[in-house]
Amino acid sequence: MKNTYIHLISIIFFALLVISCKEKIDLDIPNGDPKLVVEAEVSTEVDSSFVRLTKSANYYSSADYIKVKDALVVVNSDTFFHVADGIYRPKTSYVAVPNTTYNLKIVAQGKTYTSTSTLTPMFRVDSVQQVFKPAQGFLKEGYTLKYFAYDDREPIKYTYFRFGKNDLQGNDSLFDAKILFDNGVTRNGSYEFELPFLRLKPTDYSYMIFRSVDKNMYEFINAYNSQTTGAPGPFQVPPANLPTNIVGGALGYFATYDVVRTNRFLIK
Repeated sequence: MKNTYIHLISIIFFALLVISCKEKIDLDIPNGDPKLVVEAEVSTEVDSSFVRLTKSANYYSSADYIKVKDALVVVNSDTFFHVADGIYRPKTSYVAVPNTTYNLKIVAQGKTYTSTSTLTPMFRVDSVQQVFKPAQGFLKEGYTLKYFAYDDREPIKYTYFRFGKNDLQGNDSLFDAKILFDNGVTRNGSYEFELPFLRLKPTDYSYMIFRSVDKNMYEFINAYNSQTTGAPGPFQVPPANLPTNIVGGALGYFATYDVVRTNRFLIK
């Protein structure tokens, strides 16, 4: 009888708990003040360096981001001039130099923002070889690529890698690929690496783009990937502001790259 009584009390308690969980709760999410958003890249490729300035928007807003067009933008002693839609560029033929520390200064709407990044040299890519692979598992037969390189940089250095095919212009975008690696294992000198899941047809055109990135940018891209990869679910990383190396209250990043590109046609 006692056990029956305890069991009944447990059922009633559980029922009350379930009913209480159905109560509607309205959350008041503050809009917050708009912040400056910085996308700044200084590169060893000619005329590829830029700074893009926008303002952050309300989480629920569907309006376009506000472009900041009247800022002062300086990298070391070079002024970046506004060209269009919040994008600033230096004078033509601008090329960054490896092993140089670059200081970014932005004055926008009465506030000053700064950042510093040292441009790390890329490892040396000596050659690229095509390798035929028979069909295996879910992979069809075709060609993969193997690159031969030399890397003796110390200490740990970071690389952002992008591969593309059948794009004759080799169009490039920072966030089109999500491959990051460091030279913790390969920095002892010569090494080779084969792209494991790549399968190309004999007539495909392929290219590879390597960028050196510093530790701050490595962590930024990692965080960006975790926020934008995968379907919603209990194992997805909860939304959060990305890390930034911009001082002064802005969002975004300042990155310096040494860029190495390789390309080849796979001929029948």
